Amino acid sequence: MATQVSSRTRGWDALRSAGHAWLCYPSELAPAAVREQRLSWLSTDELARYERLPALQRHEYLTARALCRATLSRYTGIDPPQWRFGKNPYGKPEITAPSGLESLCFNLTHTDGLAICLVSRAGEVGVDAEETSRTVDVALVARHFLSRHQQARLARLSPHERAARFFEQWVLKEAYVKAIGTGLAYAPQRLTVEQGEGGQPAAIANCQFSVYRPSSKHLAAAAVFRRDLAAAVSIEWLIAADLLD
Repeated sequence: MATQVSSRTRGWDALRSAGHAWLCYPSELAPAAVREQRLSWLSTDELARYERLPALQRHEYLTARALCRATLSRYTGIDPPQWRFGKNPYGKPEITAPSGLESLCFNLTHTDGLAICLVSRAGEVGVDAEETSRTVDVALVARHFLSRHQQARLARLSPHERAARFFEQWVLKEAYVKAIGTGLAYAPQRLTVEQGEGGQPAAIANCQFSVYRPSSKHLAAAAVFRRDLAAAVSIEWLIAADLLD
C-alpha cells in the first residue's frame, strides 16, 4: 500500500538513495478549491495551456501541475509558484529555476483519475500511469510496442493475464523511456524488462524499476537511474494527502 506521510517527514537527504512517487486522485479534490488555492501557482505558459483545455480536462491538469510543484517544494522549502520548467532537446521536462538544484530530478504523469510526481537525487527518473479498464487490442498494440519474444510470451497467457502483463510492460517501458529522456529516439521494442512471478521487474544495468497498482483501474511504473552503481535505490509510493493544506 502507499504510505500517507506529512511533508515534514521526507527530507532532502533521503532522496540521495530513494525515489519517491507521490500520488494524487483529482476526484478526491474539489475543483473550486483547487482553482482558488492553486491556480496562482501556474506560470504564464501553464496558465495559457490551462485556459485552452476543455473544461472537463482543466481540473486534472491543474491538479497534476499543483502536485508537481508541491512535491518539489516539500523537499526544498521553495514556494511553489517560483518553479520554472523547460524541456531538454527531446522534450523531457526539466527544472530551469530556481538554480542550484541540479541533483533534483523529477517526472510527472497523469491519466484519467490519477496524477503521480516522482522525485529523486539518485539519478534521472521516469514515471508512467495508465487507466487499465479501457479496452485495448493487446495483440495489435503489442506488435508495434513489444519485442517478438515478449509477444510470444503474451500469446501463451490467458486473456486476463495477457492484458495485465501487457499493461505492466507498457508502463515499464514508458517509465524507462521517460527516464532516459530521449523520447522516440529510443525504440521501445529494443527493451525487455524481465518480471518475476509476482510481476515485480528486475533492474536493467543501472536502472531500477517498480510497478504499483494504486487502484483497481490504474497501473503505474517508476524507473530510477542510479548515478552510483554500487548503491541500491528504494522506490516508495506515497499519498499526497496535503495538496490543499
